[in-house]
Amino acid sequence: MTMFRRVKDLLRLSPFVSAVLLASCGYNGPAHVSAPPGPGGEVTMGFETFNPTIVYVRVGQMVTWRNTAVITHTVTDDPKLASSPADAVLPAGASAFNSGDIPAGGVYSYTFQTPGTYKYFCAHHEGMGMVGTIIVQP
Repeated sequence: MTMFRRVKDLLRLSPFVSAVLLASCGYNGPAHVSAPPGPGGEVTMGFETFNPTIVYVRVGQMVTWRNTAVITHTVTDDPKLASSPADAVLPAGASAFNSGDIPAGGVYSYTFQTPGTYKYFCAHHEGMGMVGTIIVQP
């Protein structure tokens, strides 16, 4: 049974039961709270996408990823963990990073200290094209 079919079946239940079940599946939590204004970037993790796919920040700024999907994701930029070397690129001198599992409704933030281009992926959905890019400017 596909995930979409499961969600569709949940919605056929009574409105109260549907609301309770969906709330526990990532339709609440810190990912759904507005970010405070300020420098940096923000990425929403959908079903199998990062949006936007390219974010521009300056050295010392933070990017926050918000998992608004009903499934678990990661934010991984570690060439040793990538299926395809092109999906995990780090600028010279930058350290690899990996969020670990971010549950539905969860948030992960990372502050970029080294300028350059970072290409990252979701460890669970890399093969489905869930990749993104952060460009850190001096």
